[in-house]
Amino acid sequence: MTGPSSQPSPEDGFSILEMIVAMTILALVLGIASQSIVLASRSITAAKRQVEAARTVRVMLADYEARPTVQTTTPSGWTLKTRTIEMAKAKVTAVLIEKTGGAFPGGPFLTFVPVRDPGTP
Repeated sequence: MTGPSSQPSPEDGFSILEMIVAMTILALVLGIASQSIVLASRSITAAKRQVEAARTVRVMLADYEARPTVQTTTPSGWTLKTRTIEMAKAKVTAVLIEKTGGAFPGGPFLTFVPVRDPGTP
């Protein structure tokens, strides 16, 4: 009992059309994958900028609360501006922190803090 012969025949292997289709699918998949990698790296860069900006805003706001001043500019281009607003029952200070040149991804940061008495530490 012998099996069928294992001699190669002309029908064995892939045709040129099958190879072209396979290479086209491979090119599409690689193109989509590379675009995904580029988009992910841009997202990571934007997230890093936002985290750094948020850290800077927190530091400047903590510094302002420690020793209130009217306006402060840091060497990195961040500016802190304040304006006292009197309302019917209270006084608040509007604190605007922004990066010169509009480079802050989320725009300027605005918050309100209550006005402290000069004798209060």
